[in-house]
Amino acid sequence: MDIQQLYKLYIHDVYRYTLSLCKDRSLAEDLTQDTFMKAYQALDKSPPKALKSWLIKIAYHTFIDYTRRSKKVSYEEPEYFTGYSSGDSVEEVFQKNVEKEELYNKLDQLKPMQKKAIVMCDLEGFSYKEAASILSIKENTLKTHIFRGRGKLRQLYKKGSVEE
Repeated sequence: MDIQQLYKLYIHDVYRYTLSLCKDRSLAEDLTQDTFMKAYQALDKSPPKALKSWLIKIAYHTFIDYTRRSKKVSYEEPEYFTGYSSGDSVEEVFQKNVEKEELYNKLDQLKPMQKKAIVMCDLEGFSYKEAASILSIKENTLKTHIFRGRGKLRQLYKKGSVEE
């Protein structure tokens, strides 16, 4: 498979993933471009079997490299996700946004690896095997992070409902 086919197949997946990491459209575009440049350079050496997972792993490491270089990343909700869908009322959209913001705030309270594991498997839809490969950890370790992270989220939601 050449880089043009790879780009056409996976550009949207890589862009959505980088956008979920950095919460900035222009930065996500830059990271996506860097990801495909790195993929192009590595494609001739040894083409992988699972292309999507391979690209997401490159995107993840590209994001990590960027954050290490800049040390300034904004985790704000992008405007892209706040658009109105055709059937929802203003109140329903507002409630969904409040719930989404609450989820993101609670995810920020988790350990970094738990957060990454939950975002990749529960929000991004990756299989355990793909997520473990991207994060460079064993599948059982990933499952442990997800289990503990979900438990912590349940505690945070219970704690929040008692205070209200």
